[in-house]
Order: sequence, then C-alpha cells, then structure tokens
Amino acid sequence: MFQKHIEAAVEKALDRRTIRPDRKLEADGYYPLPAIMGALYSWVFVPFMGEEMLVEVRYPRSTQLPDVDKLHSIAGDGNKELTRRQMIDVMNIQEECCRAVLNRPTFNELEQAIHEKDYVLKTRREKFEEMRERIKSLSGKEKSELQKEIDDTELFFSFILPDDTMASLTNIALGIGVSDIKKLTKEKLITAHMKARMYNGRPSDYIPGIFTDGDRQNIDDYAALLGGKEEAKSRRRR
Repeated sequence: MFQKHIEAAVEKALDRRTIRPDRKLEADGYYPLPAIMGALYSWVFVPFMGEEMLVEVRYPRSTQLPDVDKLHSIAGDGNKELTRRQMIDVMNIQEECCRAVLNRPTFNELEQAIHEKDYVLKTRREKFEEMRERIKSLSGKEKSELQKEIDDTELFFSFILPDDTMASLTNIALGIGVSDIKKLTKEKLITAHMKARMYNGRPSDYIPGIFTDGDRQNIDDYAALLGGKEEAKSRRRR
C-alpha cells in the first residue's frame, strides 16, 4: 500500500516538472532532453545495416554523456579527413553515446548477440588482445608498425554496431533534430557574441529557441570563436 502511495507521489512530482507530448514547450531556453521530448523513454526505429531495428531509447541529460565537445572539435565541419587515431576517438565517443541511449536492448546485450553470431569478430578480438600484450615489450619502428596494425584491428572489431546505427543513436543522445541548434547560422552566432560583449553575459543568452542543456556551451564556444575571428578581421581593415 505504501509503495503505491510513494509511486503516485513521485509520478505527480515528475508530472509537474516534465513537458508531456500533449503540452507545448513555449518558452525559449535550455532544457534536459527528457523535458523537451516529454518522456524519459521511447520506442523508435533506428537503421541497422540498411534495415530498421526497433529499440527502446533513453533520453539522457548532457551530464550523462561522454565528452561530446571533443567530438565536435575533432569532426569540425565534417570536411576534413580524419586520422586513424581521430576516427577511433570519434567512434569511442559515439559508442558511449549509444551506451547512454540504449535501454532495451542494452548496448551490452546487443553487442553480445552480434558477437555470438560472428566468429570472425571473435578471432580478431583474440588477435587484438595478443598484440596489445606484445606491444608492451617493443620499441622504435617495430612498436610503431604494430601500433598501426592494432589501430586497424580495433576499427574492425571494437565498434561492432553498424555506422548507420551508431550515427542514429548518437544523434538521439545529442538531441539532433529536436532542438533548434541546426537553425543557427554563422551570422546569428556572431551577433550573439557582439551582444554578449556589449551587454555582458553569454552569447547563448542572446539566441532565442529551444535547446538542450548540452547545447549551451557549444553555442558559447562557437560564437566566441566566430566572433573573435570577425573582430580580428575588423582590426586588420582599420
């Protein structure tokens, strides 16, 4: 009986603090992703090697995600070719996003299901562990050459979810397509930087829209970067 009273009280408290799907989030600002989505969990279809897979996702707060700022700094505008090490760093961050988002099945359950059916992956994993032990006793050119082989092997088996699945789940974790982050332009960010300088505050204070709690720092960083470049151009023209 007490358990039911507790559950009802918790649900009532959450209802006051959560934007449900039948309500409209009218105020501008920065919100945890569950508040914007109006739920903590949802069943969604995600791509899986060109097909679709039904999974239950959990909408995380920015504090529950890995260092996504590093992801942005590595990937940049998406036009540069990444080194092998950068590719591994990006995929490590994507994998952590997938772990944070997948609720049913969990990431570990999905990983195990794939590994149980793929003996090539199992063989490569065993070889990888052997190389990791062997490199500890090497140096110089021999160590460098083995490190390249380790990186290639890691790319092959360590990230067993297909690229399209990892990208889709990462986008869910970051709230891509949910917040207004993609509506921002270079001009808006520069203007926000100028206003922050004039009136004090952060550039994100001067950009209206609905954003995730993780968008704020990215907006401030990019606005400062672009605004600083624009100010430098102005000084050179004088």
